[in-house]
Amino acid sequence: MIRKSDIRGIEIPNRVEALKATLFADDTTVYLAAEDDFAILQCVLDKWCSAAKAKFNISKTEIIPIGEPKYRKQMVETYHCTGRWGNYPQNVHMAGDGDAVRILGAYFGNGLDDCNVWSVRLAKLEETLKRWKMGHTSLEGKRHVAQMFVAGMTQFLTDVQRMPGYILKRLNTVIRNYIWDDKHNTPVAMTHLHLPVEKGGIKLIDLEARNEAIDLTWLRSYLSFGEGRPLWA
Repeated sequence: MIRKSDIRGIEIPNRVEALKATLFADDTTVYLAAEDDFAILQCVLDKWCSAAKAKFNISKTEIIPIGEPKYRKQMVETYHCTGRWGNYPQNVHMAGDGDAVRILGAYFGNGLDDCNVWSVRLAKLEETLKRWKMGHTSLEGKRHVAQMFVAGMTQFLTDVQRMPGYILKRLNTVIRNYIWDDKHNTPVAMTHLHLPVEKGGIKLIDLEARNEAIDLTWLRSYLSFGEGRPLWA
């Protein structure tokens, strides 16, 4: 319904249709041009809710202004001062520069600070490993813990957000401290622990290599010129 509406959406070069909406499960992101009227979108939502016997929770709506910095600043300041911008809903969150909006596990916005994006994940990860330190886990068990939590809790965010170098360095320190119980002088270098067992290592997760593999999957998508080529490419 949104795609067939009078909403103009965002024109993308070399694309036949404008980008109007992306949907996943019960999460919907709508892209409005400066000339678009939110009232048109509201009519579409009201019609859908009437047909589906559902209720759209407008209070959970979050708005991310896009475009030139001057336009974004004017939009945010006007909305924060008056509570209005065109026919956009009132009393919802309009993100200013530096404000992160979480959509399907990724963070979007203008002028985002990587530290703010990663700080919550790092704090949760360190708290998880702190609890695991209370046990008497073997070296092999610690390898599995690092794989499950350090690698598992950072892989998706790395894929959608990228991992800055200083975050990688911090995570490697977290792994080293966990593996060696916070010892300053470790008996074996981390680079040796990354090696397979037959070469004297324990096959410990190598975050740098994992991140490079993720970069290669992005490159593969970018170099794909078939029908499945992603919009961002």
